[in-house]
Amino acid sequence: MPTLTSGPVDDAQAPVAMHAAPHTEADAARLDMSGSLYMRAVDAGSMTAFFVFEYLLAVEVWRGLVGLGAEGHAAWLVPVAFVAGYVTADFASGLFHFLADNYGSTSKPFVGPVFIRPFREHHIDPLAITRHDFLEVNGANCAMSLPIVISTYMLLPVGANLLTVFLGAYVALFLFGIFLTNQFHSWAHVADPPRLIRALQRSGLILGPEHHQRHHTPPFNTYYCITSGWLNPVLARTRFWERIYEPLRRVLEPVFGVADEVGGTDHKRHS
Repeated sequence: MPTLTSGPVDDAQAPVAMHAAPHTEADAARLDMSGSLYMRAVDAGSMTAFFVFEYLLAVEVWRGLVGLGAEGHAAWLVPVAFVAGYVTADFASGLFHFLADNYGSTSKPFVGPVFIRPFREHHIDPLAITRHDFLEVNGANCAMSLPIVISTYMLLPVGANLLTVFLGAYVALFLFGIFLTNQFHSWAHVADPPRLIRALQRSGLILGPEHHQRHHTPPFNTYYCITSGWLNPVLARTRFWERIYEPLRRVLEPVFGVADEVGGTDHKRHS
């Protein structure tokens, strides 16, 4: 099995091994849509719309605080909303990663190329994400977040009371964590990230290569969370992914198709 390396190389630490799933050159070519005009348009449009509605929601949160005369509550509201949103983003990153790895076909219209293909490609070539630009790395997460941010902005009466202000802040910060997830993931595969990024990785505040290599070690069926990775040990210890695999398979396969062989994981064999 081929092995790719990422992570900083210095006297104190050897490169981190990132394994690739078994594949052929045809498999890699079939999944690689880098540079596709269709994908560029989807990514650009999604990212633009995401930031517009994130800004509008943030304005509503601020107006809600001011309108309720609750500016002083921001001292606790924003940090609590940030922590709650960041932890939720970590879980959501793991859940979506698990779903994309294990269910659905890359040929399924829209869902296949936009959401499933990047994860399957990543198992074939763990360093592919480092060769993609900012738009390609982060566009899909913006597309996935749009229904949530738009619904929250349109339907949640943010200024009604302190609870709705908190919920608005929580959703905005949760989705911003989702937006950052693929960037953190990319940095976990970069051979020599900026010094600040490496410091954040070592602190455990964002996903680091040493932590993430657990997912890139065969059979590729654990440590799915890729925002901070804080929840990975708990989910692995409780066998959370193994427990939900079969119930979700029965529901999702009839809708999204059977997972392609490449990049999938065999939970029945390794659970």
